[in-house]
Amino acid sequence: MKLLLPFVAAGLMVPAAALGAPAAGSDEIRAIWVTRFEYQTEADVKAIVANCAAMGFNTILFQVRGQADAYYRSSIEPWAERLGGRDPGFDPLETACREAKRTGISLHAWVNVMPAWRGKVPPVDRNHVCYQHPNWIVVGKDGRRQTFNDHYVCLNPCLPEVRDYIVSVLRDLAERYPIDGLHLDYIRFIEGDWSYDAKTLALFGDSPDANPEGWAQFRRGAVTELVQATRRMLRDMRPNAMLSAAVFPSAKSRQRVLQDAEGWARRGLVDAVFPMTYDDSDGAFRDVIDEGYGLFRGRTACVPGVGAYKHRTAEQTTRQMGMCRSGFALFSYSSLYVSPDETRRESDKLCRARRDAVRRFLAR
Repeated sequence: MKLLLPFVAAGLMVPAAALGAPAAGSDEIRAIWVTRFEYQTEADVKAIVANCAAMGFNTILFQVRGQADAYYRSSIEPWAERLGGRDPGFDPLETACREAKRTGISLHAWVNVMPAWRGKVPPVDRNHVCYQHPNWIVVGKDGRRQTFNDHYVCLNPCLPEVRDYIVSVLRDLAERYPIDGLHLDYIRFIEGDWSYDAKTLALFGDSPDANPEGWAQFRRGAVTELVQATRRMLRDMRPNAMLSAAVFPSAKSRQRVLQDAEGWARRGLVDAVFPMTYDDSDGAFRDVIDEGYGLFRGRTACVPGVGAYKHRTAEQTTRQMGMCRSGFALFSYSSLYVSPDETRRESDKLCRARRDAVRRFLAR
């Protein structure tokens, strides 16, 4: 099966080559996720792109938005605090796009969609969306807004103004940078039961307790509306760019976070789904990727994620890559090259072993 399927919408057929297809010789996506924690300087970004291209990957999913902040010159959101909270003197996304073009690798801007902030310490910049629009944060069944915690505080996709805001951020990015694709992460509700704010309940127009199935469908539909609006925007701003989404690994797990990836595929809203099938059991990995191939067959490209960070040996990483029928995405760069971020650092010996094994695999 060829990975990059044609996109069909409104009776139009767009060739796969026009959808951010990999520049390398293979027609399957051989991708790697590069998190925002892997670079701090322009030299870091140049080295990342060069290393990924030399390894044999043909697609980089390069993270440029983590928590309603920017690793590029956004006209809407503040610079990431990890880069000093101000212009660091270079533009990571511009550098990545330029180097990707030079090396012939496809560069997709990876964005966390719903997260507004991570950690118990609030953002410094008072222009951050957490200060400007605190009422956009999800609300629990107890009527309390989600508070800063060790994980993400998230925006509420049921609010039309939130969807409009996110699309405006992504439009600004897509219009000004020559990206080959836009990769949506956290395009879902976070785990738990959210959002019980007065406006969302009024928009629903019923009691969640009296109509739990309708309540779930309403919130699931709001996420889909955001995907649809992003699709329209990207087609207008950069029609040759691919739209993809990182999704929970199985249909059952996607139901828990109100993520209708199957519906997006059926309606032609995404060009590819990247199920996050990270597992240290080869049997479990095979089972979940087989489910994905069955669910998405003939509808959209299904690119399983290989969680190298869960593997104790390099051989397991390449073994799971080999199980993927039509492309894969490796999570993540810090499993091949020792991360500058101490919280994500793996052993140099294991990273070297993985690099050697992955390089041999990709050279086949």
